[in-house]
Amino acid sequence: MDNFTHTLAGVLVGETLAQVTSPSPNGLSQQQRRNLLVTLMAVGSNLPDLDFLSSAFQGGKLDYLIEHRGHTHTVIGALVAAALLYIACEVWCRWRRWPLVRRDRWHLAGAATLSLLLHIAMDFTNNYGVHPFWPFDNDWRYGDTIFIWEPLLWAAAAPLVFVLRTRLARALVASLLLAAIAACFGSGLVPVGFALLMTTLTGTMLVVGHQAPRRVALVSALAAWLTVTAGFAIARNATEHQVRRYVAGHFPDMTVLDYVLTPMPATAVCWDVMLPMTDANRYVIRHGTWSLWPDVLPVEHCRGRDLFRDVTAPLTPVADEQSPIVLWHGEAVMPRTTLPRLAATHCDAARFMRFARVPWAMQRESTWILGDLRYDREPGLGFAEIELGTDAATCVLPPWNPPRGDLLGE
Repeated sequence: MDNFTHTLAGVLVGETLAQVTSPSPNGLSQQQRRNLLVTLMAVGSNLPDLDFLSSAFQGGKLDYLIEHRGHTHTVIGALVAAALLYIACEVWCRWRRWPLVRRDRWHLAGAATLSLLLHIAMDFTNNYGVHPFWPFDNDWRYGDTIFIWEPLLWAAAAPLVFVLRTRLARALVASLLLAAIAACFGSGLVPVGFALLMTTLTGTMLVVGHQAPRRVALVSALAAWLTVTAGFAIARNATEHQVRRYVAGHFPDMTVLDYVLTPMPATAVCWDVMLPMTDANRYVIRHGTWSLWPDVLPVEHCRGRDLFRDVTAPLTPVADEQSPIVLWHGEAVMPRTTLPRLAATHCDAARFMRFARVPWAMQRESTWILGDLRYDREPGLGFAEIELGTDAATCVLPPWNPPRGDLLGE
């Protein structure tokens, strides 16, 4: 999830906590509590993403892929970070000589912990995944429910324009909402009807924020946020059900290893679909766009297909019949033994497979290119493509189980 969304969620929850919990007569004032709760939630909701510092010092794209959403995105890591965040808050209060009583401390410690766990829960909703239960469970967990940037969630938080304390904060939220509306209409990713829906939701929530009491406005914003998330989750389950039926009829001899689904922003009807599959000798990836409700929005009207026009992966066209439900962008076919062999003979390949959910490999001259189709958006080596070179003397593998362990025979 992008950090603007993490921040909006943290601020929204922090403001709500300040409204629904009461101060102690001998402790912090109402304004002091509000400032601390909002600050803790906003900072804590972004703190796990400081994991990029580890890869920055190590240097290298592969290090970032492995470390991002790593230890800081686990429950244990969240509890450690929450404790440090609370200690910093305690030091601040003592320096400012703000009175802290037991109730204040419980509220502040709870907010620090909630902020970190909220970050992990939100990141779970994307297709990048998290492994929150390390070291007891090292598998990746994927929600496949929310696009990395979801404008409907920003619209749900619109009451903050009238709730936040400072003019600067209110102006920043208003600017984000205007930017989201502009992106919906101008990015080419959102159908016009859904862009209008997002604009309508934004306007409605602004009216709620302006007219309703502060507590009602905040609770309404949280309810709208959860409703949007639940709506995408329901649509995701329905889409997977349709895809499974399609696969059973069209690929009866293939074993589907995973159903990788990603909605288009603000559009729970249009989904990006990736199907890594195997048969006795081949590893095949099918990539396409899916319409959950073709009577309302046929697949050819789903936006965002140009994102997948020029990629690095060796995709070839497929000759399936046209359908209002699915439009296939192409497929990659390789021997089933290619990736296991590379992972067994190259340390970087083995490390990469601890991250890649839809991996592919392509030989280029005397070397191999490995990539993850989830993030392949350009013809050159991008965010999730590496070129195998000379391995280091020592090979240190991260603890995460390979997402495609079923392909590697693990």
